[in-house]
Amino acid sequence: MTTDRAADLLGRHGVWSTWGGVGGDQLIELAGEVAELGYDALWVNEGTAGREPLALLGALARSTERLTLGAGVAAIQARDATAARAGARTLAEMSHGRFVMGLGVSHRSSAASRGHGYGPPLDEMRRYLDAYEVAPSGAGPTDLEPPLVVAALGPRMLELAATRASGAFGYLVTSAWVREARRRLDDAAARAGRPRPVLVVSQAAVLGSGDVAREAARVVVGHHLGQPNYQRNMVRMGFTADEARTPPPDRLVDALVATGDEVALRARLEEMLTAGADHVALIPIAPNGTQPDPAVIRACAPAS
Repeated sequence: MTTDRAADLLGRHGVWSTWGGVGGDQLIELAGEVAELGYDALWVNEGTAGREPLALLGALARSTERLTLGAGVAAIQARDATAARAGARTLAEMSHGRFVMGLGVSHRSSAASRGHGYGPPLDEMRRYLDAYEVAPSGAGPTDLEPPLVVAALGPRMLELAATRASGAFGYLVTSAWVREARRRLDDAAARAGRPRPVLVVSQAAVLGSGDVAREAARVVVGHHLGQPNYQRNMVRMGFTADEARTPPPDRLVDALVATGDEVALRARLEEMLTAGADHVALIPIAPNGTQPDPAVIRACAPAS
């Protein structure tokens, strides 16, 4: 099975954040440092508040030279499919092909905050991809169509990502999930006669140990457990329904967030790659549970 070009474009190591609290000029400087440290990609997530991610990626496209830039991920409720594809193609042009588009169905509460309804996630994503594929290409270069990854947790969304996109983006997952996702993606792509899909996963990390580090990790995990999509995936990964509620117990926190010194953090990143991920996007968490923490980025640097 041939490999989708997204894997080569992304490399193995990236850094992921919404980058809230980081000033624009500071972020441009940090992006330069991320590149110097040997990371292959920098991801910008879309939240329901804060910066518009594609606009931010446009600024980074003109201020960086080597880093691949990723939307990880853009919510389908935030813009229609025509606008999303136009934005993706524009970023591919402005970055000279260093861009990967990520799309996700988000959550019911997030959609409501934007004034949208929220149907069954698989149906919503399938309809959006239908519209994305036929969206007019406009006057830009036709040879700079960026790879597309789909945020996926469950089996059917993974299969959709394998057959309708370049691959999947898994968030807040374990290495056991990675192994199963790798199998599902490859099997679905093989049946459809498509290239081997890229598998991108995130890995949250806190530099430090003991109660402070674990409580920072608990903040990260607990923030997401109010969402049914994540709760269901926790159960799929072998946790109980009670464990998948907030506040999360130590077993769940330790499985999802890496803590410790740089050796321990690097080992967790490598664990994800060994399990079958093509690219690991580091989420650098500060001791107070916020992100991003430059100390974590430096501790996990591939070049050091």
